[in-house]
Amino acid sequence: EQKGEENSDDFFPAKGLIDAGVMKLLRMTSRETADNGSSPDNGSKSATLFCDIYDSPPRKAAINTCGWVKKYGVLRNLLDQCESSGAFERSAALAVWHGDLGECVAALQRGAEDVKALSEERTNQDASEINASRTTESYRETLSLIAMCVAGFNVTVESDGTMKTSNVWSSACEGLLRRPDVSEKNTANQSSGAVYLRAILLFLQSIGKGFDCIIHNEGILLADRVAFACKFLPRKELRSFLDASMRKCLKYGDLDGLVITGLDKRGIALLQSYVDCHADVQTAALISSRIILPTEWGTERKVCHEWLESYRTLLNNLQMWHSRAAFDCSRCDHIRNLKSGAINTPSGRRVAAKKQQVVSQPNFPPQLWARCNYCNASLPLSKLRRQEGIANSWLSRQNPVLTCCPQCKKPLPRCSICLLSLGCLNPYMELQRERNQYPRNATSMDKKAMADDLSGLANIPFAEWFTWCMRCKHGGHAHHLVGWFSKHTSCPVSGCDCQCQFDGIEKLRRPGLQ
Repeated sequence: EQKGEENSDDFFPAKGLIDAGVMKLLRMTSRETADNGSSPDNGSKSATLFCDIYDSPPRKAAINTCGWVKKYGVLRNLLDQCESSGAFERSAALAVWHGDLGECVAALQRGAEDVKALSEERTNQDASEINASRTTESYRETLSLIAMCVAGFNVTVESDGTMKTSNVWSSACEGLLRRPDVSEKNTANQSSGAVYLRAILLFLQSIGKGFDCIIHNEGILLADRVAFACKFLPRKELRSFLDASMRKCLKYGDLDGLVITGLDKRGIALLQSYVDCHADVQTAALISSRIILPTEWGTERKVCHEWLESYRTLLNNLQMWHSRAAFDCSRCDHIRNLKSGAINTPSGRRVAAKKQQVVSQPNFPPQLWARCNYCNASLPLSKLRRQEGIANSWLSRQNPVLTCCPQCKKPLPRCSICLLSLGCLNPYMELQRERNQYPRNATSMDKKAMADDLSGLANIPFAEWFTWCMRCKHGGHAHHLVGWFSKHTSCPVSGCDCQCQFDGIEKLRRPGLQ
């Protein structure tokens, strides 16, 4: 049983999602020997189930990956999570597989009370709003009978060493399996609840005879079947089951197989199979964006890059600019945390960074630039300083904020609200200001890094930044547009009916922009 005071963190030695697959944790990858005769598995006889169970640190880690171990390894926490979503049948099955028949009986009784409450609620609501299969008196009676059957479970050992249940108890189980609410022949009972109820009875009947009826029952979650196999199957049979399950997941693109493979090369192949079967590049991109693949995985890195770019292009084509930008920012933050070692491992423990000194964060280049309508020159300061032919003598006599293009001296666009020209930084004045800030002992590399870092510029407040609509290309000062769109939804330019109300209006409406 998992009722000890052990913390679930101790069961998870994997360093990241690449190593978090069950086969990797059990050391059953193709590069390692499946069964070398020195397996650390410890077999023992369960005091309540009267069958062999296997235990070892790798198996505990694999069971933890499948979600069978919660905080401090307490079974009650796992059952509470199941019952909070109404899955009393699964809660009862997990209790049996953990060897706690008392918790199984209690879960079934709580399920019967829940059915009673749903039945009373159904009388006051439309029957279509509530699952009718779980509100009948017959189903409540079935749960109570199965609870009584589990409570009466007992095994006797014959003189030849075989284990056998009483004939009366076995007949009772057979009768329960033929009930309409549980029978496998009834196509209306293919819900997960009925599947787990059948699994409870079949498991108790199969003790001493093998557990193929459980591990090959596709109505049970694959994670539960994998955890069950890790607990009750010897190493050779466990390896055979995991290989067969992985092949089937690869064939049909079933992402549940990631619990077996993790996000290693086989996991990437599984994601590709999923994309091929379902054409869902979003899921593949979101999953693969959480890891950093090794540099020697050239093919896998290329595939993941194609998923990410396809997903970003899809968001851009749907004009979901805000969602695409949020995805890019979140992914960069996550990758930065992974590289610095400041992210939590799957077990919840924080990995200490290799270097304790503070490392400056890299500046990611902008993805979009404003350009002059006349000469097509880029207006950002970092671009202007690299352009040749700008008259420094003329710029030295201008204000720090220009209302014309520094290259061709033509006027910049006007704000659609105040009709004043939008401004840009004077590259000459900013360059002089930065040179005065260089330390005396600064190297050329330091100067280049300081020149590329524009985070300290404050000559133009955010309220006066360029802001424009991606559809109609009209815009103006940020604080003016915030005030306009607080009362309107269409473009402020006369004759333009573009509905360019932007999503961030609530976030930008703050005192500094009013």
